[in-house]
Amino acid sequence: MTDLINIAEISQSCNIVDPNDYVKDGLVHCHKCNTPKQVTLSFADITRTVYCICECEKAIRDNKVYEFSVQQEKENISRLQTVGIQDDAYRKWTFAMDDGQQPNMEIAHIYADCFMDDFFKTGSGFLFWGDVGRGKTFAAACIANQLIENSIPVMMTSFAKIVDEVFSIKDKAEYFREFSRYKLLVIDDLGAERDTDYAMEQVYKVIDDRYKNNLPMIVTTNLGVSELKKPKEIKYSRIYDRILEKCTPIEFRGKNYREEKRNDQMEWAKEKFRK
Repeated sequence: MTDLINIAEISQSCNIVDPNDYVKDGLVHCHKCNTPKQVTLSFADITRTVYCICECEKAIRDNKVYEFSVQQEKENISRLQTVGIQDDAYRKWTFAMDDGQQPNMEIAHIYADCFMDDFFKTGSGFLFWGDVGRGKTFAAACIANQLIENSIPVMMTSFAKIVDEVFSIKDKAEYFREFSRYKLLVIDDLGAERDTDYAMEQVYKVIDDRYKNNLPMIVTTNLGVSELKKPKEIKYSRIYDRILEKCTPIEFRGKNYREEKRNDQMEWAKEKFRK
């Protein structure tokens, strides 16, 4: 049975009480969800009635906490993408954009789905190799972006970029330590970097650090596996040997996506001029 008292008087001393609330069994109840806004607590010989939140207020609070956590997660993912994938084009490449024409995309998808449970634990990676325009970089970027969406830190860069950056950095040791903080390192276009002794030394430092710490890598290259196994110069051997030991070679064949894109652009231009 409801106890009739002046709720307005109570609401003056506690802002969580609405004037429309009511008292039942000696406790204030919410008029919306009909759950208590008070609870009786007993400790030793002392019994006190204190205020609490009702079910509808709890739902509002939980929703705000959820919205805040979602926003925090979005900001974290955005930060990871900005830091880890510095090329704007690569950030847009996802498995949803796959046209189904490259069979190796299924392998890439499995790698991304099972990364933390399998490949990260074993330090296993891939060497995506094949002719220009076969989708190697696209597949690697799809893996990187899916992992980042799951808040897994990934760095996607190239040795050419690393060599350019480290040349002007004072604390080179700290620069190289940064790479070990990423669970996956994606190196795009192996073989396009300068082949000076200085450049090769920087490349070796990155590869050797991942190798020693059993951290996975994905490497893309236009070089053939035979070139990697038997390089023309001995200075490449210690780099390529470590890559081949940790990265399973996957050959990318099929249509040339870049050539197809160029043809589409040419056809578009022709149509424009005809008009």
